[in-house]
Amino acid sequence: MFGRKIWDFYASWYDKLWVQHFVLTPSRKLIVKTVSHLPQAESILDIGCGIGELCNDLKISFPDSEINGIDPSPKMIERAVQLYAQNDISFLCGLAESLTENKTYDIIVSTHAFPYVADQTIFLQKVKKLLKPDGRILLIFGNKNNFYDACWLRIVKLTTSKANYLSVDETAKLLNKCGFKTGQISKIETAAFVPSVYMIEGINVI
Repeated sequence: MFGRKIWDFYASWYDKLWVQHFVLTPSRKLIVKTVSHLPQAESILDIGCGIGELCNDLKISFPDSEINGIDPSPKMIERAVQLYAQNDISFLCGLAESLTENKTYDIIVSTHAFPYVADQTIFLQKVKKLLKPDGRILLIFGNKNNFYDACWLRIVKLTTSKANYLSVDETAKLLNKCGFKTGQISKIETAAFVPSVYMIEGINVI
């Protein structure tokens, strides 16, 4: 799903990257705010959880919720366990596609991981099976909505693994194709020079 080696490389200093201030922290804040308005948040899965920052933010805001994180990078998961496992958060190294479907979630979040998924259709089909009826998938990533976005994301690709950045409209259409109803679409609050970074909500309609 993701190019593992580059993320292993970033793991030891991921929390010090410049994108933390301008992109990753605002993304986590938007996720927590959105989850606070959803009807159910008893069980939450973070796909592509990295070093576990969002998992910890969610646990602080929703202490009674079960929080799980999964990431294919062993080094990222190693740091997540060191930093946050003591806060009653479970972490797993692996791909979402490998998860068994006997465990389902109220909410699945994925911040800045979706572009690196090898097959985004198969990924969303798997997510649908992992969600409870009326469960939510909250996707946040850099969107290629215009020429400015495309230029920025071309540079980002040089520092990460192979990626497919969709526009907001393309993401909504793909969610619909995979059986989701499109819900809230919100842009993160950040500096004006940052390209489009939106959260797109998919609702698991049965």
